[in-house]
Amino acid sequence: MLTDGVDVKPGSEQVVELRFRVDPGYHINSHTPMDDLLIPTTLKFVPGMVKVVGMEYPKGEIIKLTGNGEGLDVYQGEFKVKLRVVAPHGFSAMTGTVRYQACDNEACFPPKTLAVRLAVTAK
Repeated sequence: MLTDGVDVKPGSEQVVELRFRVDPGYHINSHTPMDDLLIPTTLKFVPGMVKVVGMEYPKGEIIKLTGNGEGLDVYQGEFKVKLRVVAPHGFSAMTGTVRYQACDNEACFPPKTLAVRLAVTAK
């Protein structure tokens, strides 16, 4: 995750964008892959002082791999997930996880779940 902190107004619903980056040569399945057998990218936060009241994933990019006639709905390079949050006055930290499955043009790797931490300052 490229975003490590955000500033918001306290007590009102606000949109914050979290930036992620997929390394060159790799892709990850979007939040809504085209096949039920593929692992979607998901972001989850532990309930805490900052309330997540909505989440919007970006539209994926359709790619076709050599030798595979079907398309894949993926994220490549940088992408943003938008959160609608309500934060109390002061400093808070949001913690959670992002789950994804990375692939290159030859194979997919086992799914990973990584810790996510976001500092939120509401003033």
